[in-house]
Amino acid sequence: MLVDAAADLLQRKGYAGTGVSEVLSASATTKGSLYFHFPGGKEELAGEALRRRGEAMADFIRHLLESSPDAATAISAFAAALAARLSDSDYERGCALATATLDAATESEVIRGACADGYNSWLGLLAQRLEADGWSREDAESEAILALSALEGALVLARARQDPAPLHTSGRLLSERLRNAAPRR
Repeated sequence: MLVDAAADLLQRKGYAGTGVSEVLSASATTKGSLYFHFPGGKEELAGEALRRRGEAMADFIRHLLESSPDAATAISAFAAALAARLSDSDYERGCALATATLDAATESEVIRGACADGYNSWLGLLAQRLEADGWSREDAESEAILALSALEGALVLARARQDPAPLHTSGRLLSERLRNAAPRR
């Protein structure tokens, strides 16, 4: 409950905007319990919350990649899912990792590491699927970086504009790019 409350607040407000008292209130947890489980306080709790959010998103990405006929279809579905989640949250919940990275990654190795691990996991999943679709390892890794960068940027833009169009556009264009540039089997 404590970690989930922290993750939700980090996703909405970022690291700097999330206070310990707010996390305690949202989770109905005492300060003593927080420091018992997370002696490093807010930073350690945030690192764990971001790690779990990264893993949950990796599970979702894995599901999309495994249930889609190709990476291009999965990316389009991922963009649509991100757009729906953002719209459903009234544009409050973007990507917890992006928010924390922009907010605190240069100040905290714990935060930077948790975010980097999450992103690397997502990139690895996408690159593996692209390789399975016939791309060379080098090209698969490059395309994965491009796709994730475009979708993260689209998510930030969609949140700022309170309009899911950047995600829909990015998903469509990335999917078209992958289909048009895909190695022929």
